[in-house]
Amino acid sequence: MSILSKIFGIKSTPNEPKLKKQYLAGWEVNLDGKEHCLSFIETQITDKQTAESMYSHIILTYDENNFLEFAESRDEDENNKDLIIRNDQIKYRDLRINKIFNFEKAENGENWIGGNIPSDFVIPKNTCPGSFQYLGKLSKESNAYYWLPFDINLICPIYLDLDKIWLDYSEPNSPKILNLEEVNLLSTAYDDLNTDSFIEYEQVRFTTKEDKAIGYGIGFSGIPNWIQFSDIPKCPKTQKTMRFLCQLQSSDEIKTKKTNINPTDEWYKQYFEKMNFWGDGDLFVFFEPESKIACYMIQNT
Repeated sequence: MSILSKIFGIKSTPNEPKLKKQYLAGWEVNLDGKEHCLSFIETQITDKQTAESMYSHIILTYDENNFLEFAESRDEDENNKDLIIRNDQIKYRDLRINKIFNFEKAENGENWIGGNIPSDFVIPKNTCPGSFQYLGKLSKESNAYYWLPFDINLICPIYLDLDKIWLDYSEPNSPKILNLEEVNLLSTAYDDLNTDSFIEYEQVRFTTKEDKAIGYGIGFSGIPNWIQFSDIPKCPKTQKTMRFLCQLQSSDEIKTKKTNINPTDEWYKQYFEKMNFWGDGDLFVFFEPESKIACYMIQNT
């Protein structure tokens, strides 16, 4: 009856079942029912208002038997199109609706970006140029992070040509690099970096505020806003889809406090004057609370 209503304009009857819909933030997904497809739906699902605030979003409609029947992509430029459903067995799942939490600067905020490395926190041993940068702390007391088992200190070698950095936070203040051999072999675009290089950023405290649209400041949580393709990690221990922790944005607001890096090329000095991710990119962080494993990656334009 629902198909006839759509095609021929037949009015629905009071007894006609209401079809379930899901709204996804984003645009690039292959609806084939495979692992990436299911992880994308789980990670990008949100409410209608939030989805419509994004540049592009997807609407999934399920039939009376809870199988995916229609999929439509919409964007701000009204480039609306039906998506091809490559697997007719994609079934409706009752998933957690992801909410956006923007990072709002606050003098007494429970979270922070930048700042000194805590005295009881240990950067994992490595031999990569520039080592790891301390990027801040996310507090489990924050309304966005009630699901965390503990506060998380964020670290990443953001000046390296990384794909993914995997950290095991089983010891929260002494994380271990799971792909250490790979990390130690990473290259860098900055010839002035060596194993003794360090950079420390000014601390900016913030709170997390629930919102219906992504703010463009220092970062946010809830739903990743992919710059390139969606790259949702699976936990190497539990094989679960990892939960999106945060997206930090290259920002003039997080300035360098001190560093021993002195680039010989004047052009490169700008990249060590403020926190940035490959110039104009964003850092994406995922976390699996059961295994306590985090995944870090960077995307830029």
